[in-house]
Amino acid sequence: MNVTRTKHGPLIIVSGPSHSGKTTLVLRLLHRLRRQGRKPAGILAEGHWQDHRRSGFTLVDLSDGRRIPLADLIHDRGPNDFPYAFHPEGLAAGRRALALSRCAGADLLVVDEVGSLELRGAGWADVLPPLLDRYRLLQLWVVQSAWLEAVCKKWQLHPVRVIDASAPHALDDLTASVQKLLADSSSPPLHGSSTITK
Repeated sequence: MNVTRTKHGPLIIVSGPSHSGKTTLVLRLLHRLRRQGRKPAGILAEGHWQDHRRSGFTLVDLSDGRRIPLADLIHDRGPNDFPYAFHPEGLAAGRRALALSRCAGADLLVVDEVGSLELRGAGWADVLPPLLDRYRLLQLWVVQSAWLEAVCKKWQLHPVRVIDASAPHALDDLTASVQKLLADSSSPPLHGSSTITK
């Protein structure tokens, strides 16, 4: 199902290949913003590892810091099967964290991440349109580069910036972009074309 959308509020996308440090980059940004007294909301999916292999994810609710198991690697799966099994309590916690009532007073909403599940209508797909309707809410989405074009097309996104997480100055570029948009938060919603930082 395609989503028809002609406008949304200011949006930054952090992108890059799998295991390129996207979530780590966002964590470092949030550390800087919290030191400035800024209030984030939304979710992070922190990966955990076993035997040098990604073994699953923990969901972090950015409103209160709560950590909930989100997904575990499925070891015995077919070649075309999705590689992770999701915990119902993790999905429920993510949906609560992305509820409008939890995000309305935030300076920055983070959605980590939007990808193949959402493109198939699962994951966080059904909570994204109401969030995009909040024209004054600055959002940061994490999207693997493999899904970037499809995600932008499905939700008719026009990000202000697309930051490559593996770029040498990604943290400074991301911080500057977020700070500028926060400073301009009283201006009308932005619908400019994206700029890719490489």
